[in-house]
Amino acid sequence: MKYLLTALFLITFSLSATASDTSKRETVEELLEVMKADAMVDIIYSQMKQMAVGLGQRLGVKKDEQEIFDDYMGNVYSLMQEQMNWEKMKDPIIDVYLKHYTQEEIQGMLDFYKSDTGQSVLKKMPLVVADSTQVSQQMLQEILPQLKQLAQSLQSDLQQARTAQSQTEGADSENLENNSPETES
Repeated sequence: MKYLLTALFLITFSLSATASDTSKRETVEELLEVMKADAMVDIIYSQMKQMAVGLGQRLGVKKDEQEIFDDYMGNVYSLMQEQMNWEKMKDPIIDVYLKHYTQEEIQGMLDFYKSDTGQSVLKKMPLVVADSTQVSQQMLQEILPQLKQLAQSLQSDLQQARTAQSQTEGADSENLENNSPETES
């Protein structure tokens, strides 16, 4: 009888935990729906297409090469949309939320994003991210010459270290040959 009660308790507890996990998962799913996470993926792909124009310019794609570049980028987008679409990303993203947030935190986010302020944040966030990205890109452009100079300095320092190491290894090798019993005769 004792074993039967223990087994019954364990089954009831595991069903309760499973129901709780299911409920939490459904709350995360609702949160992602309210956040319009699927539309965010579309926005990201749209921004990537805009970035491709800049990439083509930075790579120096010529007019007669533009078709090749466009075909390449089209293949990249097709692959990403096929392999990284919302339907494939949804469950792993839900798992990430489940891993890092408690039920109370998820419910708090859900309540916030359902509010007028939360909806305003969601509506404006793509614009905020785009403007923030532009600011960081402009700042990066300003320090690009310094970054190039640092990279050249690193390359030079590494080359000097390698040359010095090579010379040291060569001298050590020479000393071993001069001190070997075969050369003493």
